Amino acid sequence: MISLRSVYKSYGSIKVLENFNFDIADGESVCIVGKSGCGKSTLLKVIALIANADKGDIVIDGRNANELKQAEREELMMKKMAYSFQEPLLIPYMTALENLTEVVGATKERAVEVLSKLGLSNRLNHKPSRLNVGEKKKVDVARAVLRGSPLLIADEPLSNLDPTAGLTVMQLLSTHVKSNRGLLIYSSVEPSDSRFAERVVTM
Repeated sequence: MISLRSVYKSYGSIKVLENFNFDIADGESVCIVGKSGCGKSTLLKVIALIANADKGDIVIDGRNANELKQAEREELMMKKMAYSFQEPLLIPYMTALENLTEVVGATKERAVEVLSKLGLSNRLNHKPSRLNVGEKKKVDVARAVLRGSPLLIADEPLSNLDPTAGLTVMQLLSTHVKSNRGLLIYSSVEPSDSRFAERVVTM
């Protein structure tokens, strides 16, 4: 369970989040929809504790992040959350497979299985420089899934993907959440992408 109460976030004079309130229950999937620059990424980073809110409470599993010490926040992030960035942050000197096995400790068998489901069976030993934008996105999503965290946050996971690839990615995310009784929060600029979610929040 996640609750945001009266959350504010600004960058200088630019107000991004104002008195923002939000709840998501265990097992739920939510899509954050809005135009580029409306604050979707900021909201996701605040929920994931990557960015600090200026004011307001972020409560995760009954624990108020504002009341936690830095070490406790980091432990909460490591144990409870997995994040797929809008711009994939892959380790450049590692192959697609190593970005899963070495970074998140997935077994080789499981990593190969997931990458193959995403259509990357012929890209396992390619480094990011040899992958196109969509392929990098798939590897980043796979890495987030294989962390095995109950809270999965994906910033525009369908960007740069064709409809078939996008469907496969969302099936992977949804299956992970349902099997782990977790939560899925993802964003998109396309209202049609919200069809994969149980609830839609428009920004």
